[in-house]
Amino acid sequence: MSAAHAPVLDAIAMQLVGALDRYEGDVATMLDTWLDMDIYRQVSDQVEEIRLCSSALPQVSVPWVELLIAHTELVHCLWRQQFDSAEKHIAACAELRARHGECVATLRARCLRVVASSHAQKSS
Repeated sequence: MSAAHAPVLDAIAMQLVGALDRYEGDVATMLDTWLDMDIYRQVSDQVEEIRLCSSALPQVSVPWVELLIAHTELVHCLWRQQFDSAEKHIAACAELRARHGECVATLRARCLRVVASSHAQKSS
């Protein structure tokens, strides 16, 4: 990364952190009010915002894909739970919810590491 691009990439990384914070809160709401289509749509829009920000930061591509997979698996489990025996899916959804939370935390940490690395390069 060139020194000229560092401030822009830092801003994108911090925008991504903010998007992750909003996403995480809205996912919690979505899980508590499953099948509220307005919240589901809002979360889906946030996934798109996270994708757009992540596309500008190659350093976060792996944790972004892991989050996308975890998100998809969690939503799929919720749909199955809604239309199949709920008891059968409760443990699986809880496990996927925990994994999803880990993915959000990993992506957030990677973004903050991008910013910290940029600041370290400036001060050297």
